[in-house]
Amino acid sequence: MAVDVPIVLIAFNRPRVTERVIRALRRGEPSQVFVVADGPRPGHATDEETCAAVRALIDQIDWDCKVHKRYADTNLGLEANVELGLDWVFDQVDRAIVFEDDCIPDPSFFDYCTELLDRYQDDERVWLISGDKKGVPQSRFHGRSYAFSSWASVWGWATWGDRWRRHRELFPRTHEGASERAHATPRTADAIRVKPAPPADGALATPAGQRHFLNVSQTTNGDHYGWDHHFWVTIISEGGLCATPSLYLVENDGFGPDATHTRASRTPRPAQQMQLPLVHPPEVALDREVELELELVLLRIDGRVSRLAKRIIRPLWLRKVVRRIVTFPPVWKVARKLVAR
Repeated sequence: MAVDVPIVLIAFNRPRVTERVIRALRRGEPSQVFVVADGPRPGHATDEETCAAVRALIDQIDWDCKVHKRYADTNLGLEANVELGLDWVFDQVDRAIVFEDDCIPDPSFFDYCTELLDRYQDDERVWLISGDKKGVPQSRFHGRSYAFSSWASVWGWATWGDRWRRHRELFPRTHEGASERAHATPRTADAIRVKPAPPADGALATPAGQRHFLNVSQTTNGDHYGWDHHFWVTIISEGGLCATPSLYLVENDGFGPDATHTRASRTPRPAQQMQLPLVHPPEVALDREVELELELVLLRIDGRVSRLAKRIIRPLWLRKVVRRIVTFPPVWKVARKLVAR
């Protein structure tokens, strides 16, 4: 059965992973695919060839499908390509499932997203449906298919047009002159909001998490945090919720030196199959047990200490060694206690 929910594929210059995503999409045969592809970077000799190779793969989509293309002639940068691309998508459709070029879904992810998009369409408390659980232990879900959290992974995700447009009203970064910035002094447009965006009462589970997202909301340097952090800030400040799955429904195959953020080498974790029918949470409310685990993960990979360590520890192999140390079970248990303070 063909997937009726529109699919968004955000791509750039990595034909190997893009081809894997297209193979996964072929199994779902979505009726609409929106391709948001960035252009080659100035001064990168291979980008012309690799960007062209990615676009050639798009032309090979062979199932019954309407393909919409937004191709940048020159490089916009990740933030501009994603935000402006999703603006373009949600000007045309009211919901979508979004994949970056390195996110390979299990076929059950389409059913999972479709059911939750229908179930929570009119419940404006729910903003994001995620395909990745970020290491939350299975036991924390107590047999349910997913739980509600204040933030959630965007390694394969879905949302509604009205939620995205609300975010962009509060965070109206236009990226004017993105191509010129890429040629001159490569940087992202400032991260300016129309009003302060502190975490809403009852959002998040720990003071450490609240401090982290308050800091993100007040940071105007557009290069400091990615588009996903800014979307999470909107969700959290508006008192919204995200659906975090109890399984890894999407494999991230983008780790390595050619990635924008996930540059450390790591063996991809295969996507898992979600069993149907889904077991829903008893209420639409923050699951503090799952949220605590997510905040611990977030602070480990993207907190202030983590960012400082990344600036100091440059070799990717050494980062991998340090990561193994800090994820050693006894250290993890101590950290869980500390982050809850």
